[in-house]
Amino acid sequence: MKTYQSSLLAAAFAIVVAGAGSANAQNAPEFTEPIRIPVYNVPDSDFIDYAFGQILTKAGYNVEYLKIDYTAHFTALEFGDIDMSPAVWGTSKDLVDKTIKSGEVVNAGSAGVKTRESWWYPNYVGELCPGLPDWKALLDPACVKALSTPETGGAINYLGTPPDFAAYDPERIKALGLNAHITLPGTVGTMVATMKGAIEKRQPIIGWGMTPHWLYGSGQGKFVEFPEFDDRCPTDASWGINPNEVWDCALSVGDIVKLYNVNFAKKAPYAIKILTNFQLSTDDVATGISRQDVDGATPEQAAQEWVDRNTEVWSKWLK
Repeated sequence: MKTYQSSLLAAAFAIVVAGAGSANAQNAPEFTEPIRIPVYNVPDSDFIDYAFGQILTKAGYNVEYLKIDYTAHFTALEFGDIDMSPAVWGTSKDLVDKTIKSGEVVNAGSAGVKTRESWWYPNYVGELCPGLPDWKALLDPACVKALSTPETGGAINYLGTPPDFAAYDPERIKALGLNAHITLPGTVGTMVATMKGAIEKRQPIIGWGMTPHWLYGSGQGKFVEFPEFDDRCPTDASWGINPNEVWDCALSVGDIVKLYNVNFAKKAPYAIKILTNFQLSTDDVATGISRQDVDGATPEQAAQEWVDRNTEVWSKWLK
């Protein structure tokens, strides 16, 4: 997990200011300063963040999009350097729980999108390692050999996550006794492109996957089935199949949730009302990701397309 210094936050952020839209006649904004929303250079979250931010501008607010590391943004939310975070993956359960326990952050509920993050493999990899999706198949020396490449030194070729993700792969590999070589992509875009290239060449590979997503949720592959997540798994080594290590389990499944800073809420209750009402579908997010990854749209463009298509939906949230 990355460290965070609140005093350096202003210098670390690149800030893009979105102009105000027309104020809602019934609920004029009570807060005139910019509302600060995080973006992470991650297609799914950024699509949601920009969609919500654009709706806030329709309600008459000013919005600042603060570019920040995903893990560090939890601390920023506690410090009040970020006001609202509408695209938090529930699979980051330990980070979400810790932030809420601070007393400075409130969970406004689900954004309506179900999520899953775990190891994922293309369907043809299942032919190379027939015991999949059971994770124990990855212990079979024949499977390890079949999923290795000259670059991995006889270990499973595993494509991990960008460094700021809380995936706990080294801990999981150690706890479950797996022989895997981790390659870390710099961004989610690189991660997806690398997996797509491997599929086109039918290379042996397992990688991090997530849904909603146009690739990982497309039926072109499956998730590895690790031991089911339990709240004790991240902290209690005595829990689980390895009594000496934590993270001998998968990440939790859940929803994308919406968080906000409690002090900000006192100043902008109407904005909190909009956040509470804000809902998307899993298909909405998958389409938003595809528009970026496949069609080359920016997250702002993908979000604007959703907002333009769904005026009847979001206009009700402003009343």
